[in-house]
Amino acid sequence: MAAVGEMAERPAVSEATLRAHDAVIRRLADTVDAILPVRFGSLLSESALTDALAVRGRELTEALALVAGREQMTLRLMGEAAPRPAPAAAPDHPELGPGARYLAARRAEWRHAHEAPELEPLRPALQPLVRAERVTRHETPPLLASVYHLIDRGASAVYRGAVERAGSAALVRIVATGPWPPYAFAPEALG
Repeated sequence: MAAVGEMAERPAVSEATLRAHDAVIRRLADTVDAILPVRFGSLLSESALTDALAVRGRELTEALALVAGREQMTLRLMGEAAPRPAPAAAPDHPELGPGARYLAARRAEWRHAHEAPELEPLRPALQPLVRAERVTRHETPPLLASVYHLIDRGASAVYRGAVERAGSAALVRIVATGPWPPYAFAPEALG
């Protein structure tokens, strides 16, 4: 099922419209077991929505199964930026050809963009609670990364307690927010 509304044009991006969008998503989330919030301001015709749902049916079904009975917690990792690791293939593997070196450099870039090593001291405490994780690195310190965790609904107090107890071992400041609908676990925009 898709919850839709009619709009002639994209809504203006403002605090009020973003809060209104979130309020609608939260009301819907309270009535269903699984929800995949669409990006704010997404506009599709009825036929385009029907086509997108048909083409991406399997991906959406898998995403709905992942978020069913769950909610999102967000950790903001704050601190000083660590130096970026050098690509592993260049100096360590001179025997590799240019294509292999390029792919190794791309893999290192992907890892840098999608991993949060600063979170390692908390992982043992959070592992039993986290069902899925998404990481977004930031290039504007003091915000180093946003880490999105999918947890079982109703477990946010336990999650916050685990973050507070284990957070003192981290070398960065950690700010936990949530629970939220699973925004970070919805597939990219349908349109």
